[in-house]
Amino acid sequence: SFGDYFKKEAIDYAWDLLVNVYNMDEDRLYATYFQGDESLGLEPDYEARDFWLKYLPADRVIGCSAKDNFWEMGETGPCGPCSEIHYDRIGNRDASALVNADDPDVIEIWNIVFIQYNRDENAKLS
Repeated sequence: SFGDYFKKEAIDYAWDLLVNVYNMDEDRLYATYFQGDESLGLEPDYEARDFWLKYLPADRVIGCSAKDNFWEMGETGPCGPCSEIHYDRIGNRDASALVNADDPDVIEIWNIVFIQYNRDENAKLS
């Protein structure tokens, strides 16, 4: 990211671009947030979740595991929770169970990465 913004603004910008500029049907959009990971000692990213709830109903804002919603550059270095935006190509249904399920009709279209940590050689996050 460039500029002086973080989660709120990144989510606001993504929503504005997708819905107001690209005219995507907001009823087909789903957002994910990092649900936390006890093994990493990380709490859920409720901040990102709550920003998404400004735009989407709770059933389309989905907590997901570190596998899908914690971005890492490698074994060491910058890392952090992320928030994905998924689009349901069919629409007029509840596709929340298909998010991150490798369904070809519910596809990830954006991954907003929030670099909040640095992992050192001992796997410690700071």
